[in-house]
Amino acid sequence: MCGIAAVLSREPQPEEVLTAMRDRLRHRGPDGAATWTAPTSRGHVALLHRRLAIIDLSDGGAQPMLNDERTLAITYNGEIYNYIELRQELESAGRRFRSESDTEVLLAAYAHWGPACLQHLNGMFAFAVWDNRRQQLFCARDRFGEKPLFYTRIDGGIAIASEMKALFAHPAVSATFDDEMVANYIAGSYSEEGEETLFAGVQRLPAAHAMLIDPDGTITRRWRYWVPTFLPDELDYEEGRAIDRFEELLVSSVEMRLRADVRVGTSLSGGLDSSMIASILARLRTDRNFRQNTFSGRFDDDPTLSEGPEIDAMVAATGARAYSVTPDPMRLAEESELIHWHQEEPFLSASIYLQWSVMRLAREHSTTVLLDGQGADELLGGYQYYFPLHQRDLVDARAVVTALRETLLFTRRLRVAAAAFPESRRRFNSEVALGPRELLTHAVAGSPVQPGKWAIGLPPALPTLRYRRQIAQALQYDSLPILLRYADRNAMAFGRETRFPFLDYELVDWATRLPDEALVKNGWQKYVLRRAAEGRLPRRIQWRADKVGYAAPLDFWLRDGLKEWAHGKLFSGPITDLEQYDRTSLRSLWEEHQAGRTERSWALWRWISLNEWLSLFADGRWERGLDRSREPATA
Repeated sequence: MCGIAAVLSREPQPEEVLTAMRDRLRHRGPDGAATWTAPTSRGHVALLHRRLAIIDLSDGGAQPMLNDERTLAITYNGEIYNYIELRQELESAGRRFRSESDTEVLLAAYAHWGPACLQHLNGMFAFAVWDNRRQQLFCARDRFGEKPLFYTRIDGGIAIASEMKALFAHPAVSATFDDEMVANYIAGSYSEEGEETLFAGVQRLPAAHAMLIDPDGTITRRWRYWVPTFLPDELDYEEGRAIDRFEELLVSSVEMRLRADVRVGTSLSGGLDSSMIASILARLRTDRNFRQNTFSGRFDDDPTLSEGPEIDAMVAATGARAYSVTPDPMRLAEESELIHWHQEEPFLSASIYLQWSVMRLAREHSTTVLLDGQGADELLGGYQYYFPLHQRDLVDARAVVTALRETLLFTRRLRVAAAAFPESRRRFNSEVALGPRELLTHAVAGSPVQPGKWAIGLPPALPTLRYRRQIAQALQYDSLPILLRYADRNAMAFGRETRFPFLDYELVDWATRLPDEALVKNGWQKYVLRRAAEGRLPRRIQWRADKVGYAAPLDFWLRDGLKEWAHGKLFSGPITDLEQYDRTSLRSLWEEHQAGRTERSWALWRWISLNEWLSLFADGRWERGLDRSREPATA
């Protein structure tokens, strides 16, 4: 895991400019730094690298890396999990290697297959390869966008980097916000899967995309190289075989993501997804004899949001060494500017502060890599608010009796679970499902399918495909891109690496073709995962109905410890200069929340976060950077 940048320009760039860009990413790569430059047919190329050593800790894995003929050079961020298998394949084709690094395997894969190497890679990555023979820069990003890559035009060329703040270290690039994109954010319509960012003139390379760039900075080709299929292949479905195959693919994915020459641990929330990964590691640990650390954020003094009992149950079941932290709201206020600096764009929930705190905890205990359960809800349709789509699909398929039965089981479990928590709606909505009357009305009258956005990789907007379309949209275009941005920036702020076994593309390509009954059955969502967990997890976790999101008690914080701070962020500062700012409406939201009549923390946080982000424009702080002493990775 590293920080990368590249510049194609007409004139050679001053060394101090390249160093400033590179070292703006020091948090992503605290273990080393290097710059490589060369002339091109129309100017100059520079590849920049900050290293976080994960595989092959020797200098043999240092970057930028050149091939033996010095015709190719690479700067690369990420991990190619199947590098061992690729290396064997390339060696059989006559390639020779001088290091044990996955970087050298990636460079050799490009030398052997050219841009088609992307079809051979199982990993998370963003990289740039300068091909001197073709006189072009080849850039690519992994299938889900786990690793970021941004670019912007400069006079006579282009600049590329892992994070936008590195681009702003170049004197030709100014940081100004895009009025239209900010308006979209305020309206709730800004998404992170496309090219546009909140910064004017800065674009992101979308997930599963690659591009070729000429020496003058012209993008000559940009394409999407992977599209999942979300239409079910029911002819070959047999439940028992499917459960076995799911478990086999997930275990294989975890095994690959253990490949590292540093300590690997897991994030553990107490939910089904992270618990499954922890349990797989526990079994692998008996064969491989490694230390298993788990890291958790927990709120034991808030029983409605706490998952402490589930965390403790998994620790007891696995025998792992458990570390936990209870995030402090006052420290959130102190670190808010720094978090926004690392996130680079505002964020919709303070819950990411849990993840921020967990990554700091992992650094304190010298664990560099953390496996995480992110992606399972998107892949398997696990969010409870998806359930009404499944209900409608069943009715559309004329399976009204099945729909009523699923509804009864689903709703009864949620209501029983809700009875165990005070103010259970803070944890989940036990009334999220459509009622029998609504179902029967839909069966008689039907309802149109909202087409939503058209995009590559989405099933058609048709009855019986509502649930699948939502899954496809979340995995590629809605929630997952946002969550992966949060995870990447939080981890890299502390020089940590996160890996996501549920996002192995072979697992995803297989799972997206499962029929709906593998996803929802007997009122249980993520059914195939729950069944695969048989014998691995305590039943209280395997068959949990009281799902709680990775949530902070922001509703309480805004009425207590953060009240004064939040009030200042809502009613003063740069947001008050925006055309969309409505003090009267915002005050009404604030008073409703303070009175406890309605939970408005999410709506309020949207403005608090935007204000914090806009404040970073003051005095040119995006261009000049923050005081290095404030960086958490060097604290």
